[in-house]
Amino acid sequence: MAEYYISYKELENLLDQYIAEAADGTQLIEHKAEILSALTGDYEQENWDSAKEMISLWENQINTPSQLLLGSRYIRVQQIMLNFLKVACVSGLIDALIVYISQGNFTGFTVSVGSGIAVALWELFTTVKKLDDWDFCVYMQATTHFREYNEFTIEDLKSWFPDAERPICNMHNNTWDCDYLEEATDICKMLQKQALEKALKSLYDKGLLMAKKDARKYVFKFKK
Repeated sequence: MAEYYISYKELENLLDQYIAEAADGTQLIEHKAEILSALTGDYEQENWDSAKEMISLWENQINTPSQLLLGSRYIRVQQIMLNFLKVACVSGLIDALIVYISQGNFTGFTVSVGSGIAVALWELFTTVKKLDDWDFCVYMQATTHFREYNEFTIEDLKSWFPDAERPICNMHNNTWDCDYLEEATDICKMLQKQALEKALKSLYDKGLLMAKKDARKYVFKFKK
């Protein structure tokens, strides 16, 4: 998957664009510092002090725009992560996670709500980085429809993918390789040969999805 270097200021500008596209960006604007920190910080327990410092730096930069504390520094980022960030902002996924943590349901580090949000988002982004090509598309489809489908069935998921009547891929771009895309024709084959079921299992095994049986069918939702 493509990687390149981006300045912190460029990353902030991209996040501003994604927030502007959200139906309700109130939570995203309020916790912009935590989102940026989650994208750039190291939140392992032994690095927690430096992670808190990163949040403080972002908050200072946002509150005092003339002080570009991090603007001249660069980080290495996957294009696929920026794609996910956009969809997660617009779909309401990040907004829902922020609300969940703000309500006091965070059970990780004993920290402030703001720091708890940053850690929870960092955990989400870290997990997404581990996605394989064959299950990234499924995850993106589910994330795209998160606002309307907090929970979804495999039938819901199938309806979001191209089918025999509309076979052209509706998700792929050149930042990742998909095993189920015919590059010459741009035709999606995800609904063939149990590929969708395999991807769902992969997402479940990675700890991104929860599954429960409801009325004789499985219902999936994102873990918080």
